Amino acid sequence: MRLGETAARPYAWQGHDLVRGTFEERAFARLVPRLLCAAGGALLDLGCGDGLAARLAGGRLTRYLGIDLQPAATGRPTVAHDLCDGLGPVGRRPFDVYLGSFGIASHLSPDELQRLLTGISRHARRGSLVALEALGLYSLEWPRLWGTPAGAARTIPYRLGADVLVHPWAPAELFERFRAAGIEPLGARDRTLQAGPKLAESRYWPGLPSVRGALADLLAGGSPGQALTSALPPLPAGFPARLHHALAEHRREAVTTAGDGGTALAEAIWALEPPSGGGYGHGLLILGRVR
Repeated sequence: MRLGETAARPYAWQGHDLVRGTFEERAFARLVPRLLCAAGGALLDLGCGDGLAARLAGGRLTRYLGIDLQPAATGRPTVAHDLCDGLGPVGRRPFDVYLGSFGIASHLSPDELQRLLTGISRHARRGSLVALEALGLYSLEWPRLWGTPAGAARTIPYRLGADVLVHPWAPAELFERFRAAGIEPLGARDRTLQAGPKLAESRYWPGLPSVRGALADLLAGGSPGQALTSALPPLPAGFPARLHHALAEHRREAVTTAGDGGTALAEAIWALEPPSGGGYGHGLLILGRVR
């Protein structure tokens, strides 16, 4: 077993693909320097993985610590710790930015997330920024959860290196938890509305197209696949369904009018995704400031 792995908590290990390397990392490359510019250069990287945030920070980074079950060897200071057990051994000095990317908040139970937020608030200085990403409740990946209340009924198995349990969130729910911990919410931003990695897995909702796989094929120089022109299956009634159906229709139009496939079409399809913060995407980033 890897460090931090138990039978109850299999290590959340997963590979990277062209969509992450091209589009998602580009978004974080804009976000991380902006956070450091606004708050200061000391960064605590929660769930640091391979140290992406440190690489993207550039010259604005003045102090760094990464936390992960099994931190990669990046040459940066890291500590092995399970965030399910709270903030962990991060020293006494506060950080300017507390960042958790790629859905880390959803890998904690609601109680564990509240404990982590409270620990961050107590450790941080007044004015520190907290940017935590969860999985959006209204993602196209799991429509059966859209009307499910927070808690055990909304917790689902999610395949990474093995099945781990995840808990999607709506923005208002996370705002409430931020406030309860003494962190004032400043905003929310969705990521990857229809290119989530679990979109085509029938265990969540049958008939959804593998948009992410099709985008990866385009980025590798391929032609548009059927997933980019397929209609969505029926979805639970409401605004999330209307938003997702509209985006799928815009995508079909873009593929129909495109002369060729490849990277240019992938960029055009990605550009269709509207700027939103309602929890409609695979990633939901909540930004707050410690009071």
